[in-house]
Amino acid sequence: MLTNYLKITWRNLIRNRAISTINIVGLSAGLAAVMFILLFVQDEVSYDRFHTRRDQLYRVVLNTITPDGNEVLTSATGLPQGPAFAAELPEVTEFCRVQGYEMLIRQKEDVAYKQVMYVDPSFLRLFSFELLAGNPNTLLNDPRSVVITEEMARNYFATTDVLNQLLTIDAGGSFEKYRITGVVKTPPVNSSIRFDVLRPFVASLPPDRKDWHEQDWSDGFLNTFLLLRPDANLARSERKLATVFEKYASQQLSQLRKEHNSFTLTYHLQPFTAMHLDARYDMGNGLQRGSSSVYSYILSGIAGLILLLASINFVNLTLARSLRRTKEIGVRKVTGSTRWQLIGQFVSETFLLTLLALIPAIGLVYLLLPKFSSLTNKILEITYLTNPQTLGLFTGLVVLVTLLAGFYPARVLSRFNPTQVLSSRLRLAGSNQIGKGLLVFQFSIAIILMIGAVVLHEQFEYIQTANVGYERANRVRVYVPWGREQQGELVKQTLRQQIGIESVARKSGGHRAGTYYVHNKPVKSGNEWIDDQYLNFVNIPILEGRGLSAANPTDSVSNILVNETFARQFLAANRSAVGQIIQRQTDDNTRSDLTIVGVVRDYQYRSLRDKPEPVLFQLGKPEQMNQLYVKLTPSQAQTGLQTIERTFKRLIPYQPFSYHFMEDDRLEDYADDARWKQLITYATLLAILIAGLGLFGLVSLTIEQRIKEIGIRKVLGASLLEVTQALSVNFLKLIALAFVIGAPIGWYAARFWLDTFVYRIELTGWIFGLVGLTVLSIALLTVSFQSIKAALMNPVKSLRSE
Repeated sequence: MLTNYLKITWRNLIRNRAISTINIVGLSAGLAAVMFILLFVQDEVSYDRFHTRRDQLYRVVLNTITPDGNEVLTSATGLPQGPAFAAELPEVTEFCRVQGYEMLIRQKEDVAYKQVMYVDPSFLRLFSFELLAGNPNTLLNDPRSVVITEEMARNYFATTDVLNQLLTIDAGGSFEKYRITGVVKTPPVNSSIRFDVLRPFVASLPPDRKDWHEQDWSDGFLNTFLLLRPDANLARSERKLATVFEKYASQQLSQLRKEHNSFTLTYHLQPFTAMHLDARYDMGNGLQRGSSSVYSYILSGIAGLILLLASINFVNLTLARSLRRTKEIGVRKVTGSTRWQLIGQFVSETFLLTLLALIPAIGLVYLLLPKFSSLTNKILEITYLTNPQTLGLFTGLVVLVTLLAGFYPARVLSRFNPTQVLSSRLRLAGSNQIGKGLLVFQFSIAIILMIGAVVLHEQFEYIQTANVGYERANRVRVYVPWGREQQGELVKQTLRQQIGIESVARKSGGHRAGTYYVHNKPVKSGNEWIDDQYLNFVNIPILEGRGLSAANPTDSVSNILVNETFARQFLAANRSAVGQIIQRQTDDNTRSDLTIVGVVRDYQYRSLRDKPEPVLFQLGKPEQMNQLYVKLTPSQAQTGLQTIERTFKRLIPYQPFSYHFMEDDRLEDYADDARWKQLITYATLLAILIAGLGLFGLVSLTIEQRIKEIGIRKVLGASLLEVTQALSVNFLKLIALAFVIGAPIGWYAARFWLDTFVYRIELTGWIFGLVGLTVLSIALLTVSFQSIKAALMNPVKSLRSE
């Protein structure tokens, strides 16, 4: 019987090539979309699963409730947490602190930045990075020792037999040699902990500040991992953390409670395998950038919708051609076929069609995987699909698609009364209504996606061109390596006299947050070390008071500038900010005065999702400023870049040179938004294509049912326009209904996303007008083509067909 089903299925596919092709194209697109998402989700959930002790590993994280009620979550801890928790909690068998840096490695004339990670000796006992060479008990005991990866050993020494070889590392101002005591297998791409070099943790701290760090619970600059016994109770262990914290940090907590009436600090244990997808906590201090489970849910939803739209197409197109098979169904029923046998026949056709659709779907995935990997910022391999769990999911998906797309048409067609079928009195009114409902659903989804795509495009264009409050055109940023800041000052002075260079300035990297005291109350503010040229360099005006000058000795010691937000939030509003005094806390826990001599205009140094934050500016010493800014003469930009590179390499030898145009900062700030814009655009185009095919199918169904009516209208003198109008108007009403349903949902979704930006476009009527006009045009073209074709048919043939 199965062989018979397959033979009939194959004949029907060949006989209805056009409809079969449309079905295969739609299902291929849907299946390919699901395969892409399976690859993405498989990669996401595979992070850190290769560690054998993964279920016993936890990262120490800190939840802070500030006096104003805000919750601040961080994974950054200091030196004391790991040893203290391990000493006081019996269920903690070991701890490991992890801190990573980009450091320069030199091998002969080759100099490159590599990821150097400082770890405790327990590192390879907690984490399953295979040791290929070296003694696991001693390889990280010597502060002058290093462990390197297999990849690095092959790249630098052409072999993994490198024990006792020397590796040259920039130790902050000079290159020093370290002895290689071990080689480990290179961490896989789905590891949150990736490194090129391991160094003993004791080598990361300057001896003169080691004791201070070991007692400071407030200084967070590393990740702390704990290994718990298999039978440990997580909730009970977290409660013990609070007790240990109170015991070891009593003085710091007492001081904090004096300064704040309400301030809550609570340590928690984050499961190691949850780190990658837990977007609440940062992944800094050497760990790879994390993700969020929200991305998997969104992409899965998009893929599910595309597959659903393709399945709806199959239902509509199957019903559209059902009238051509009514005689076959009637004969089968008369000759004894049961209803379930007929259902089996139609479901087997769907299954075969789904299997046929798999072939081009796999081809699409193979061809487009590099593009999808780029869009998702991942390294994806098609071999992920051979994972047993993924294969099981995909097999279930094929069965689900078969049932979803095939069972309803099979159920409808198997209900036919053979007497009605053979006497040509069959009508599919109920099925037609279902088809119309499915069409409305399809176009509603397409309209929602189109609104999202347009809004994403417009917002992205807006943030690309928005005024951020400072000049970035023709300006490049050059990173001055750690320990070479004094040479950076020499580069700056040399470049000032060069052709193609208009101006040069220096600044510290990033906006470091610090605690300051205003009227004896602690406040958080960003802090920038700048030279006296930087504000003019980026054209940030002084709104009140004066700027800072290297010629004024007190400007380098105790005078500062603040931005508008700092003045507005923290300073007395009834008098000028200039002359007001704030305080900073020094390393010996005393406070020093800082006098405000000027207020600068706010500028947007972060994403446009955020409001400007409080920032204060101080004149920096050369060693405090690791970024060099150069403005190029537009007509001589290439000459200027060559001059910068030549000067840099001459004055700072054996250091990698790289530059970055400040105008490209916005591309990096919104890289995720750019990727989502492309993903939504592709999904929208696919949804429109599938919805158009669905409309094509429903028009075919309607014309087949009304073929006799069309012939009669023509015989009675109806014009081409009248026949086309009679066939089209109901479909246009369905599209209008889809717009009425989809537009409000699209508006709400777009507003929800735009609310994540402080600076955003307005949702004006032209967006919805453009979407509505586009959908209407697509519908008109599709319906008109079929309607005109039917209206041009010879009425004699129309009447004879029934």
